[in-house]
Amino acid sequence: MKTTSIAAKCLLGCLAVICPVIALAPTASAVQTNELLRVEQNQSFQGGCCFSWLETVKVTEPAHVVPVTVTWSGDYQATGYFFIGFSINGGVCNFYGSLALAPTGNFENFFDSHTLQVVIEPSDGLVKGKNTFTLCGGGMLSPSDIVTLGFNTLSVRITK
Repeated sequence: MKTTSIAAKCLLGCLAVICPVIALAPTASAVQTNELLRVEQNQSFQGGCCFSWLETVKVTEPAHVVPVTVTWSGDYQATGYFFIGFSINGGVCNFYGSLALAPTGNFENFFDSHTLQVVIEPSDGLVKGKNTFTLCGGGMLSPSDIVTLGFNTLSVRITK
């Protein structure tokens, strides 16, 4: 009887600690559909820097504008060096962090991968309300160079 009582007290003590921890733990929230873009088909772009690569995500800033984290990750083929950046709210193409895609060589079906994650500050052009982030870029050395984007994702998250 004494063993059962000790086990029951131990179980209740553990539950008293674990339940509040679970209740107070932050929950994972789903990404809103306009904050995430997933492209599953190849898209080719040709030309010198800089122009839109037609991939856009949106986020709604609160009254007090805060930084956002923008991430692009994908597979690509390139015949030359390409700048890669983001246009904020329809503005010019700006570069943050790792700004270049390197040529992938002469392999017909060879794709390389690249991830670009940057923090965009309010001073970079964010505004209260709706903000758009469009992937942009272009050839560094020759306007005849071609970049093909394969499977890729673009996302934006408000920094807390």
